[in-house]
Amino acid sequence: MKNILLLFIGVFVYSQNYKVEYDEIYLLPESSKKNLSDVIISNYETHKEHVLLINEDDLCLYKKQEKLGQTNSVESIGNYTTNFIVTNPSEKYIYQDITIEHKNYKVKSPLKLSNRWQNHRETKTINGILATKLTLESINDFTEVWYAKDIKTKCGPSKILGYPGLVLEVFIQPKSDDKPTVIYKMKNIDFLKDDSELKPYFSKISNETITQEEFSEIYKAYQKNVQEMYGGGIDKD
Repeated sequence: MKNILLLFIGVFVYSQNYKVEYDEIYLLPESSKKNLSDVIISNYETHKEHVLLINEDDLCLYKKQEKLGQTNSVESIGNYTTNFIVTNPSEKYIYQDITIEHKNYKVKSPLKLSNRWQNHRETKTINGILATKLTLESINDFTEVWYAKDIKTKCGPSKILGYPGLVLEVFIQPKSDDKPTVIYKMKNIDFLKDDSELKPYFSKISNETITQEEFSEIYKAYQKNVQEMYGGGIDKD
């Protein structure tokens, strides 16, 4: 069994295209649960499935995992939908394909990576892969990251990337008592013979982009319009 595991990991070390599946988990604090129904709590804390696709140039494409019988066309009024995110750890930029109702926006901004991470000797095995621990404490939260040195990529779930190996697990513990704990857990990883799964998304990447600040202003104006139409504050989760 040990030899099989070593062979398994060795294959990933030399592969250039990966498909990684994650569970994204939000855990509400007990103080917040007191004022919410069981249905709302269950919906909020239900695991959300995401997929990370990595090509040979170490571009990271992250998106919600599509489930059979579901489409991305249904949106909540007042919210926006992030169709997919492309991050480039080397050139340090993030590209987001976003839809507000039926209008699409291409948002590109600098990718800010912290250099204040603390290295630890502590390791553990996650789904048969050896992982090493990193931690970061900020004003708002405490983050714990487990990454695989043997899988040579700087990609990870969402915007959690830039480390010397693939991110396998993330725990973000807020310091505020009214904020949720966020967890990412790697469920599965496969190597791909080519980047055919990424090409349909790459074909949607445009050079005509707006900044994150510009998108924020557009979204604020949209929310204001929704509030005027429906009367009441609607905020994105």
